[in-house]
Amino acid sequence: MASLHSFVCMNFTGPCMNRDSGCDLEKVRRELQSDGETPCPQARRIELLIRCCHIFSHNAVQEFLSCRIWLLRARFIHQRILEEKSATLKEECCRLIDEVLAMKEALHSRFLLVNFLIEISYIYHFYNEYSKAHGVLEQAQEVAGIKFNMSGALGKRTRFQQNDIAQLVVRIERSLESLNVESGGEQKFPKDIALEDDTVLNRITFLNPLTTESAESLSVVEQLLMLALLEDLQKSNPVFVLTDEQSEAFVAQLVQRPQDWCIQSKALFLRSRLERQSSRKVERALMQIQVLVDEFSGECPSSVDRTRCFFGSGLLPIWSVQHFLAELFMSLGLVKSALSVYEALEMWDQVIECFTVLEHREKAEQLIRERLQLGETVDLLCSLGEVTYDTGCFERAFQLSGERSAKAMRLMGRMLFFRKEYEAAIPALEKSLSINKLQLNTWFLLGTAAFRTEKWELAAGAYRHCASMDSENHEVWNNLSAAYIKLKQKDRALRTLEEALRCSYENWKIWENYMVTAVDCGAFEEAIRAYNRLMDLKDKFVDVEVVEILGRAVNDDLVTRSGEKTVTLKASLLKLLGRNTASVPNNEGLWAVYADLVATDSSPKVPTLIVVSYLCAEIAVPN
Repeated sequence: MASLHSFVCMNFTGPCMNRDSGCDLEKVRRELQSDGETPCPQARRIELLIRCCHIFSHNAVQEFLSCRIWLLRARFIHQRILEEKSATLKEECCRLIDEVLAMKEALHSRFLLVNFLIEISYIYHFYNEYSKAHGVLEQAQEVAGIKFNMSGALGKRTRFQQNDIAQLVVRIERSLESLNVESGGEQKFPKDIALEDDTVLNRITFLNPLTTESAESLSVVEQLLMLALLEDLQKSNPVFVLTDEQSEAFVAQLVQRPQDWCIQSKALFLRSRLERQSSRKVERALMQIQVLVDEFSGECPSSVDRTRCFFGSGLLPIWSVQHFLAELFMSLGLVKSALSVYEALEMWDQVIECFTVLEHREKAEQLIRERLQLGETVDLLCSLGEVTYDTGCFERAFQLSGERSAKAMRLMGRMLFFRKEYEAAIPALEKSLSINKLQLNTWFLLGTAAFRTEKWELAAGAYRHCASMDSENHEVWNNLSAAYIKLKQKDRALRTLEEALRCSYENWKIWENYMVTAVDCGAFEEAIRAYNRLMDLKDKFVDVEVVEILGRAVNDDLVTRSGEKTVTLKASLLKLLGRNTASVPNNEGLWAVYADLVATDSSPKVPTLIVVSYLCAEIAVPN
């Protein structure tokens, strides 16, 4: 445990202990390699992680529940310092979770069980298992006897606001007594940077001062649960204004009364991530992230106070926080400041981007070649390949790794893909995936390369892998449906488009694909629903060809995909046409279909509709 604690301090929380182990770094990195993925070059003292993994995985201690929990923690940290997800580590983490949950009665206190459920929710989220993560968090709330619900309260956001308006707030309901656990006494927390804007208030001022009173009574473990629920909210919901508003309500409650260093650090980081898109708050976000980066190097508080709630907080490694700081620098035009951070992190793609902006691209290559003179490594050769666009560097790195470097083939395939050499990119991407199958972005690139080379089966298979790894990605589902259409599997295409709409309900392009596919499949009722939705999303939407097909289907009384007669859809189609002609009154095609539909009823409207259609055609007013 001491080794794991020291490793966490060196890479996640600080304070940084500048003690060199003197071990063979490359040998240690090879030992931590999993499925061809190596530790990030920024990870320090990785031999400590190996030591604790060896101890906790020894057969002599596996009978103890606590040792399995510590092994799970060590394995997940091992995964988090790798450059990509590892299928082997995922399997081991899931196995350990199942083993511990089977023995959870041995966790005699509610505090221990809730804390463990929170920890495994982060593991499930990391591997895109959103439903499992949501399930364990529901269980954690039940065990803790607490519920966090969104509600509204009157308040002001700006200095000049005259009237109180509804603001989102988190309401807390308890069914059991609070899980109060000693928080460690007086502590020093990262500084909360105040928002010094001339318009927006530092925090919402509520009309009722007791609105946030319930948040002040939260214990440390309940704050951990709230933080995990915030993670679940952001991971399992689409990027949307309402999601951000809900997230801000959670963060505001968390930073209001800090009780633990890790919780406060994570909450301040999440707040900064939310504020990066706001012109009035981005400066505060930059200053706050700089504080968090500086905090890592500070000597106070102690390592014990910093790591007390580390495993339940989902705190990011320090290089991820530094990377976000560099992104903020770039977004504000501070290129040289971003460059210094990227160089320290050895993030050569971003270094190249900075040098390109500064018109000094050749300096990146010079920097890497100087380091290569000290000795070739897989990472340096890959970096040189990224700078020079030389596939030979990636091939040399692959050979140097004993053909076990998924990264070398991944980067080579990606480079060839963006050079539009799709045929050449496919074998490289396939080699990378044969070593490590848990690479979402690589599967997506493979699917796209296969699609553009008309390898429909390969494209469909790659996109299916993507969907199994991230079922909330609408782009994956949409592309999978396109592959199925090319394979003449239109029913499967329609089902996958339904999944795409579940993930992105406001995307008119997906609705249009869904409408056309539904017509092809004979799902006329769904086509009408999609057409109505497109009229909601696009002003003056018209698709005469689809309307004509629907009109003929209803007049010919065909059988729908569900086995019903199309004549039953006549009323809904007439309603659609009435709505469409009201918004686009000068389209002769719409009026002609409208006339054909009502003609079967011998309606007196028919001559009028025919005349309107004829006049629209004669006038030829642009649609």
